[in-house]
Amino acid sequence: MQPNQLKSLLKNGGVAYGTFTRFGSGAAVEILGYAGFDFVVIDMEHGPFGYETALELARAARSVGMSSVVRVPENRPAYIMRALDIGADGVQVPQVESGEAARMAAGAAHYHPEGYRGVCRFTRAAQYSSISAEEHFRTSNQEVLTVVHIEGKEAAREAEAIATTPGVDVVFIGPYDLSQSMGLPGQVNHPDVVAAIDSIIKTCRRHGVVIGTFADTVETAAYWVERGAQYITLLTDVGILTQSCQELVKSLKAIRTGGHAQ
Repeated sequence: MQPNQLKSLLKNGGVAYGTFTRFGSGAAVEILGYAGFDFVVIDMEHGPFGYETALELARAARSVGMSSVVRVPENRPAYIMRALDIGADGVQVPQVESGEAARMAAGAAHYHPEGYRGVCRFTRAAQYSSISAEEHFRTSNQEVLTVVHIEGKEAAREAEAIATTPGVDVVFIGPYDLSQSMGLPGQVNHPDVVAAIDSIIKTCRRHGVVIGTFADTVETAAYWVERGAQYITLLTDVGILTQSCQELVKSLKAIRTGGHAQ
């Protein structure tokens, strides 16, 4: 596996900015890379596409020098294995509720002795067997980025067990799912939700684990970066397009009516 620039950036204390892709379009991924995003999350949990499309999106990301991370539909070893076999730089696992679940995710993302990832050399990740099995196993264990989600109140209580799991590189806090599990759906700025997120962040920082989260505005991203988050996903590609179009149309309509867009 090639050196993982995203993992290196995070290990060196840098902040990485990415977004989720749900278009299933290689062109959309290339545009994100040309715009300067550090990484793209190929979203198979909420996105309407399969592994064949995910593979092409990972290729598109590589073509513009951007890292790719696949968010799998759920915490299942077969899903994690396939996400990595297509050559993604990392895997992002939703709804990790306990230390045991974190160990399962991390184990599925690594070969022996760190884990139990299914073995096949004839994959894009192994350059279709053009490199030795030993090199593939070694470099994969070194370079794969493993991201696990804490997005429920039970998981928040298990933050220490999850954050201290060997092989977990990033703990990603899902604010919207967390708010829903606390009986406050969508109220991501509610003091109780913010306090829960801050508690998870303190736990991760205490153990030197990279913190990730979702932001729907630049201001929200800055807020969490100030509190120690390094792995930031801003909106989604469909959300970015929607917001840009709305702003353009608002300006155009203001011209048509002789007014000025605010």
